[in-house]
Amino acid sequence: MHDHRISAKGGMHRASGEVSSGLSSRSHLAFDHAGECFVASTSGALFWPDRETLLVADLHLEKGSAYARGGQFLPPYDSQATLDQLARDIAHFSPARVICLGDSFHDVEGPARMSDPVMQRLKSLGDGLDWTWIIGNHDPVIASSVKGMVAESLTLQGNHREVTLCHEPQQTAEEGQATSQALELCGHLHPVTTIHARGRAMRRKCFVLSAGRIILPAYGAYTGGLSLSDDAFAALIDKDTRLVVIGRQTMAITKWADLSRVRRR
Repeated sequence: MHDHRISAKGGMHRASGEVSSGLSSRSHLAFDHAGECFVASTSGALFWPDRETLLVADLHLEKGSAYARGGQFLPPYDSQATLDQLARDIAHFSPARVICLGDSFHDVEGPARMSDPVMQRLKSLGDGLDWTWIIGNHDPVIASSVKGMVAESLTLQGNHREVTLCHEPQQTAEEGQATSQALELCGHLHPVTTIHARGRAMRRKCFVLSAGRIILPAYGAYTGGLSLSDDAFAALIDKDTRLVVIGRQTMAITKWADLSRVRRR
């Protein structure tokens, strides 16, 4: 197992030995998982350097306007804020490809409600990039006005195995152990965990790393989170599951079992 840290200039440095659960001093944390190297960002984005691919899940664009239509008025700036963050991630990582892992829009009518300036911003982000929208349960149809390819799922060849990109987890933790030749990258569940520091309990978004899968946290400005103690995660995590926990400006990688023991105490 190797830990990778990102230097101030964006370069990658590898240090041998087990990954520490101590905090990194950077807003990005690189790690090996299932034979592939990835870089996690405090934004919730995941960069795959060997494939020059930036992955994000659950943008839920136009969630604010969907709530307003139902009589719950929220400031209508979520889409702009989410795209501003995505623009920063694209500028930082300079990917050749961007893949959105489903629920990119809060509903199928989201693109129609998007203001012209925000839609133009979205389209301009894809200039010069290979852009793919994986469909989700909130957006099973992506409007033709949105630039990019649309797919139910996508399979890419990694260094040692095929990597499947989809919205919802497709296999249990046990199945992931059995099918170690495959790696799944997905979203859908908006994972958050609870960490204890200085006498306080804090909920934090996290990446979930299990034997055959990485579950990305929700990326959107208005997205909430689901605790890893929820029944929805029961079949997806085990004692060897690791978490990349997102702090305010730093990240930490630790075992789920270690956090569980702290919570029980």
